[in-house]
Amino acid sequence: MLRIATLLIFLATPLAAHEPGIGPNGGMRVDASPYRVELVPSGTVVNVYVTMDDESAVDTLTMTGTAILLIGGKPVRAPLAPTTPGVLSADTGVEIPADVKGAIQITGADGKTVQAKF
Repeated sequence: MLRIATLLIFLATPLAAHEPGIGPNGGMRVDASPYRVELVPSGTVVNVYVTMDDESAVDTLTMTGTAILLIGGKPVRAPLAPTTPGVLSADTGVEIPADVKGAIQITGADGKTVQAKF
């Protein structure tokens, strides 16, 4: 009986899921396996820092993405483009609050897409 209960708890727990936390750049960071994605708003610009699960750098120069943010109760979509290695950025055209909610979709050079929810 105890084994069954333990198995059910294990199966109900999402694999490789971690609670959001603050990343090294001061933004909210979540896991989007195999990446860790950190969302850092700065005025009207959203910067997305991408690292591997082991904290190693990612070459974002071949990546694209979309930021879908809820600002003032309305969804704002902005295409992400590489700015520096490890960073994708977009200018949303509107002031982004520090505690913004939304999702980031990132597509790698291999065509695989991951999503990070904030």
